[in-house]
Amino acid sequence: MAAMKLTTLFSLQKGTPGYARLVYAGLLAGLLVPGLNIAAALLAWLGRDAGDAMLQRHALNQLHIFGKSVIYVLIGLVLTYFLFGVLIIMATIVWYILRLNKGLQALSAGAPPENPESWLF
Repeated sequence: MAAMKLTTLFSLQKGTPGYARLVYAGLLAGLLVPGLNIAAALLAWLGRDAGDAMLQRHALNQLHIFGKSVIYVLIGLVLTYFLFGVLIIMATIVWYILRLNKGLQALSAGAPPENPESWLF
């Protein structure tokens, strides 16, 4: 019974809400499992043209979250020499989690994410 619910919650079929949910979960789990967020970003890139306009915006949102987090972390790594880069990296992790949560909430509501191109929240 639980396996049936899990297969409807996550899907490997591109262009479905389950696929978008799987990518969001992979991006979030990538905080704990190294490389998983890269694999999830690759899934988002592969599914960016599948599904309706709402799901395409979610794929765009996922790609923007991943790409911008990489930029923020690189800036933080460069600035660790000045000791406040660690704060930038920690702020990036909080930003990353909040953006993923916001995207998941929009997906659950059946709505496109707000401002996927935004560099803020």
